[in-house]
Amino acid sequence: MNQGKGSIMVQSKYKDMQIYGPSQFKLRSVKVDTEKNKVKIKLYLPRLEMIGNYSIQGRIMMLPIAGHGISTGNYTDIEATAVMQGEKYEKDGETYLNIKEFHTDFSIGHASVHLTNLFEGDKQLGDSMNEFLNDNWKSLAEEIKPILEKTISDLFKKFSNKIYQKYPLDVLLPP
Repeated sequence: MNQGKGSIMVQSKYKDMQIYGPSQFKLRSVKVDTEKNKVKIKLYLPRLEMIGNYSIQGRIMMLPIAGHGISTGNYTDIEATAVMQGEKYEKDGETYLNIKEFHTDFSIGHASVHLTNLFEGDKQLGDSMNEFLNDNWKSLAEEIKPILEKTISDLFKKFSNKIYQKYPLDVLLPP
């Protein structure tokens, strides 16, 4: 993830991520408009935990940040909305949907993070940065929200298209 606007200018990479909690989601609403090929989903996630490897380099609110190691994030009370806009097409006599646009919006009730091995393992600097990140999570989340929403939207668009291209519409959305 590259964020280069505002008070956050970082390059970060996350891999081998393990995500816990998404299966506990509660569906708030689903609206399907077959005329406009549009689907809108609202859901609630009580808890989401992510653990994985990270590397980061840059500045957060003018403070330098650098490191690589294990990243742990705990997020609670997440409200999310996803809107998919598709286009129908015919294949082998069946109607399928290609997702052209996918947009997400979310809000987080609370977040806490911990990054190991910041500043080449300097414990005092690492602890101070982790404390700063957790004390300022709301303003930091607002700064990176646009890039996160785009990243999430791009991932879910690819995932959705794999499903919609595999199964015809009358199977996924029976009349």
